[in-house]
Amino acid sequence: MVVEHAMLIIKEELVEEFIQTINEAFPILSNSEGYLSHKLLRNKENPTLFILVVNWNSLEDHIDGFVGSAKFKKRDSMLRYFFDELSKNLALYRTKI
Repeated sequence: MVVEHAMLIIKEELVEEFIQTINEAFPILSNSEGYLSHKLLRNKENPTLFILVVNWNSLEDHIDGFVGSAKFKKRDSMLRYFFDELSKNLALYRTKI
């Protein structure tokens, strides 16, 4: 399983519109091959900071199946406008220690 963590810093004046738009974009994500689940977390002390956690079946499903797809381009075009330039996206996966 791969856990994607996207740190989304939203422009302050666009937070409410972002919440509405990302909820409209979630079906694009959840209908993708290898998608398992997601949750959106909001920072109470800094309400412009969100963490999107997405669980994928495999790294290939995340990178090749979603990030390289037309679905990703559509979702990205819906959301990119809201992001501050400091937003980050990390794909993490389990490893033996």
